[in-house]
Amino acid sequence: MLRSLPLLTALALAIAGPAFAQPSKSLGRNGDWESFAYNEKAGKVCYAASMAKKKGAEPSGRGEAFLLVTHGPGKSANIVSLTPGFALKDGSEVEAEVGPTKIKLFAKGDTAWARSGDDKLLVSAMQKGQTLVIRATPAKGKPTQDSYSLSGFGAAYGEIGKACGVK
Repeated sequence: MLRSLPLLTALALAIAGPAFAQPSKSLGRNGDWESFAYNEKAGKVCYAASMAKKKGAEPSGRGEAFLLVTHGPGKSANIVSLTPGFALKDGSEVEAEVGPTKIKLFAKGDTAWARSGDDKLLVSAMQKGQTLVIRATPAKGKPTQDSYSLSGFGAAYGEIGKACGVK
């Protein structure tokens, strides 16, 4: 269950920055995931979001950890991004694991993304899995591991696909 929907929405707004033409509208809550949509100049953006259920080592000043899957205007779909709540070590990779599927995400600042081609593979694994485990290295501190529940992800993913016309 999402512990703090207002916090999650605020964090998502912080990532998107000035791209928002209007506030996000909730499309619904499914298990531990919630889906949203908003319009920007280039078109409609839809995303499913969840917060970490279990967080590992706490780097000093760590914020909330959350995961997004976004469909944007044009051909932008299945974009997986992670904000672990701390700055990531420069040049490090973040590992996302769902069952037997392991995918390396590239890190920049306080966000990590799946590489082109890996997004769809990770989303597919998330639809079939129960838990997503993230392993990341903070800029300062020891590597940490967080877990995300995938309960409700399939339904939330379906909602964003329908809202943004992505199959």
